[in-house]
Amino acid sequence: MDRIVNPLNAIGYSDWGIKRTIREAENVSRWNPWKCHEWMEEARDRMDLDNLFHNEYDGAVRRINTYWHMLPRFRHHNPDEFWKRDKVSYPPTYLELMVDDSDW
Repeated sequence: MDRIVNPLNAIGYSDWGIKRTIREAENVSRWNPWKCHEWMEEARDRMDLDNLFHNEYDGAVRRINTYWHMLPRFRHHNPDEFWKRDKVSYPPTYLELMVDDSDW
């Protein structure tokens, strides 16, 4: 019997869904804030009326920002190194909520 190979799985690349992108961005936020910003922006841009994950997005933003606010308290944390991009250190840049509760 011949083995059937799915050509979509053979290339080694899978397109993450919005929820997975948010989860992975939250994970990578621990060591690469700029990649986190990139992935969260990608997740936000992919949301539409069929894929409403605003609560998941905002929850992840709150957790990520809380973690980033907490980092300077640790002795081992070096903000210049953590917020470095292309050998240039930038000031901390936090994520913005998709739905701001203060407007209600």
